[in-house]
Amino acid sequence: MPNYRQPGTTVTTVDNPRIINIAGDTMIPAIVGIGPMKRYVVDEAVTRGVGSTDNLAAYPATTLVTTQIANTPGIAVGSAAAVDIALNGALYANNVAASGSTGTTGIMTWLQGTVPVDIPATGSTYYVTYNYDVPATQFDPTILSNKTSILSKYGSENTASGSLTIAGSIVLENGSPAVMLVQASGSTYTEAIYKTAIDKLQKKKNLESIICVFPSGSVTAASQQSLQTYAFTHVVTMDNAGRGRGLIDGSPSPYSASDGFDTIGDTTTSRTYCYRANAINDRRRMYVVPSRVRRKDASGAYMELDGNYAGCVVAGAKGAQSLRSTPLTGMVVTGVVIEDEKWNEYEMNQLGAAGATVLESRSGVITIRDCITTDATSADTEEESVESVRRLVKRTLTTGLDNAFKGKGVVITSTTVLDAIATTGSILQSLVNAREINKYGQFDNPITGEVAISAIQNAQEPRQVDVTCSIMYLYPMKWISVSVSTFVG
Repeated sequence: MPNYRQPGTTVTTVDNPRIINIAGDTMIPAIVGIGPMKRYVVDEAVTRGVGSTDNLAAYPATTLVTTQIANTPGIAVGSAAAVDIALNGALYANNVAASGSTGTTGIMTWLQGTVPVDIPATGSTYYVTYNYDVPATQFDPTILSNKTSILSKYGSENTASGSLTIAGSIVLENGSPAVMLVQASGSTYTEAIYKTAIDKLQKKKNLESIICVFPSGSVTAASQQSLQTYAFTHVVTMDNAGRGRGLIDGSPSPYSASDGFDTIGDTTTSRTYCYRANAINDRRRMYVVPSRVRRKDASGAYMELDGNYAGCVVAGAKGAQSLRSTPLTGMVVTGVVIEDEKWNEYEMNQLGAAGATVLESRSGVITIRDCITTDATSADTEEESVESVRRLVKRTLTTGLDNAFKGKGVVITSTTVLDAIATTGSILQSLVNAREINKYGQFDNPITGEVAISAIQNAQEPRQVDVTCSIMYLYPMKWISVSVSTFVG
């Protein structure tokens, strides 16, 4: 019996294989800085095994040193309980032949001497406090999305070895879904170890911006600027490779470096904000001021931080945006404390004209006054949101066209050229649909600069197809011009 269908309309949707999905292109900041060279573990709970040995969580570690083994957690050094169990205390004898001995790799060995000693019973819990050198993986780029994970890997917030914890926390507090942290492999700043850390970012794709942070008080402005020059070379190289990212700079204040500064100045006076912003004039760079910000550590004491941490504030706000086209001007930010009403309107206009992004505090509320790059050539180069979209367009076209043609056994014919045009149009239409760009060119208009998508096989290199297209950005509304006339009735 044939299949029966009731009268009516049947609708089937067919996916368009040319529509490119740009979802999931989450871009996060990467921060390079100093971190701890040792990890400190307090009261790790260990269950006593059946044999004579137990493994600590750090196994296999290097140069592990045990400082305390107790039958209960929270035994403070110098307290009444901080003596051996044999003396009515809470501690097992540590690293002696008659009780517990921990090797440098993290193996806990319980030894029974000729005289009975206190050894945990099988299945019971004891608590070990120890430290060990961080493993080589400590220096790998690591993406983290919560403060607990940052604290676990990089330790507490402090201005000596805790700069990555400070910077990463500031980024997350301003809404970024995650942050990539790269620890330089040394306990003190050298340009060489920071360069090695920056180089590790060459293989990373999902980066929106890079910030270098420094231990407070030990790195001069001149040293910071030299390292930032190298970081910008990395940015340019990656931009040319289709993995665009920006560099966010700050400067140290006199509180955090011997040659630090906190002066507006002008483009001809060194060690001033305007001079520095003008010196790093490029659409791929942001320069955030002021150079002095503060933040409380875990004990409630204020830490003196430099302008690079102000850059982390902006980086976190950028990472929080679902669209690159969303301007950050006027956005409320957090994570640091700056001087209230530090500059008047005229002074902040001076800074903006020089290319500085100003953090402004009024009644304790901090906002990004005007989020700009250091290149004021045009709206396309000055507006940070436009520059961010420019990088997005490059990345999306690179990825989309590679996915469509690279490694697919395609040969170039007239059909291939038409396919390249159609795929480019689909990619750009996806960006329009996502509200990242206003529109893309579909006609040739020499007055506006609009150019329709076209493609041609390269005459000199027959293995290459050259595609030409144009886009219109979504520009932030920054000014309203009103003309008022008078009339008489």
